[in-house]
Amino acid sequence: MKRLPVWMRSIAAVLFALLAARAYGQRDCSAPVKTTEGEVRGFQENATEACAWKGIPYAAPPIGDLRWRATMPALSRSGILEAAQVGMSCPQKEEITSGGKSIGFSEDCLFLNIWSPKKDGNFPVMVFFHGGGFQQGSGGYGIYNGKNLAGEKDVVLVTVNYRLGGLGFLALPELKSEDKNGSFGNYGILDQIQALKWLKANVRNFGGDPGRITIFGQSAGAMSVCALMVSPLSEGLFERAISMSGPCELLFTMDEGFERGKKIAETVGCSGDQVLACLRSKPADSLVVKSGNRLLNMGVTYAPHVDGYVLPDFPIKLMQQGKYHRVPFMVGNMKEEIRLYTMMFAGIGLVQPATINWLLRKLADGYADDILKMYSYKDYRRPIDLFLNVANDMVFAGPAWQMGEAMSGKNPVYMYRVDWHDHNFPHKMGSFHGMDVPLVFGTLKDKNLMTSLMANKQVLKRAAPLSRQMMDYYTNFARSGNPNGQGLLDWPGYDTARKSRMILDTPLKISPLSDQEIKRFAFFEQHPMKEIVKAGQNDKK
Repeated sequence: MKRLPVWMRSIAAVLFALLAARAYGQRDCSAPVKTTEGEVRGFQENATEACAWKGIPYAAPPIGDLRWRATMPALSRSGILEAAQVGMSCPQKEEITSGGKSIGFSEDCLFLNIWSPKKDGNFPVMVFFHGGGFQQGSGGYGIYNGKNLAGEKDVVLVTVNYRLGGLGFLALPELKSEDKNGSFGNYGILDQIQALKWLKANVRNFGGDPGRITIFGQSAGAMSVCALMVSPLSEGLFERAISMSGPCELLFTMDEGFERGKKIAETVGCSGDQVLACLRSKPADSLVVKSGNRLLNMGVTYAPHVDGYVLPDFPIKLMQQGKYHRVPFMVGNMKEEIRLYTMMFAGIGLVQPATINWLLRKLADGYADDILKMYSYKDYRRPIDLFLNVANDMVFAGPAWQMGEAMSGKNPVYMYRVDWHDHNFPHKMGSFHGMDVPLVFGTLKDKNLMTSLMANKQVLKRAAPLSRQMMDYYTNFARSGNPNGQGLLDWPGYDTARKSRMILDTPLKISPLSDQEIKRFAFFEQHPMKEIVKAGQNDKK
């Protein structure tokens, strides 16, 4: 029998592959996908069962006259967008602690990245907002690669860039006056809201269910989740939320924002009646400043503002008043959030209790003695660990508890703490801020600064079971609003009677909050960090 010509055999092979993919319900990752602005073409992420589309604009570039204005919808385009590479990161001073590396920086940075299972389906959507103190970071970092969550756990994973630093959170009376809603200083949050609107309109074409969108974030990303939980502008844009180590009360009032904004404007030589025109004429790089002392201000130099429009008030206060979106909520923190940042201080482990007491009195005058009565040096390996635990309870663990208490009985709440620290530096770094990210994303084996610092082959092997469990809990929560599933330790919802939380460690365990913890958290609820630190600052004056 005469063989078919080569060109006919090639066509037949392609047709066979397409029919086979259809038979097994698989999508062609390179097939154009329609969006409201035009078509995009993705690709299959290497050696995974996930399709990826990277660097998709979800908003108009916030440049020129759009600098410091509400986010505008993305622009229409002709032709197919080749979505093969993450977009530029928003302008910033990228530091080695950021956990990733950008391909470059530009004010034209409002991009998102999508990973979806290669098979056909209608999958839950998880939208991640990165951390970095509202000054650093990018949704394009490798540590946030969604290939494993999408390919193994059947979710659509989305990461988002949003405006940072002075470009994302500058507050001035002139900005308030020119906005029709009187809004100011929350441009990065408005970006996130626009990204969610874009996904509601488009994610179905990428295999996502627009009726099952979960927002989650770590650090500043978790603070963003808190803001979105209470912002009237995000109503109906998501169905579940996860806050990972979010110091949600470290936001700014109008007066605090205006004071900071004036100093920033004066630093670059802008003031008077033409301050906005002057600022908009400046190159983006001139408006980027380095972060302050990460240990003392928790890495937060910029943050959202209570402007009465995007944010009516501080998130925990609104939650306690019942003024929030009552969706299933997961909240938690690391056991030793801040220990990583002490590694830059040589000899800190040798500091004695007298010095710690002096430091507390300098930072929290009027409150230090009450704080020291709740903690004992005999409970800690090093005196400095008492100080770090005070900060951890005040900034992370306490606010997480406050949110759980406020929401209990109104919507499902699941509380956790990550205790795992079986890595290369268990005593120096502990269960540190950001360590949960590669565990949740399943990116421990990927090369990045964090995993290189903490892991070798033996550590990766020890961490793998917990990583799989966390991936299951998080994706189960995205699927149904409940993290539980077959083969997992049952995770009870938080309530004000039992006060149970999941301890994410090897092995997993359920542990109620102790009376001692509740006493400390209640103290910091009555006297939040900003009040305590302000007392210390007034004393120094």
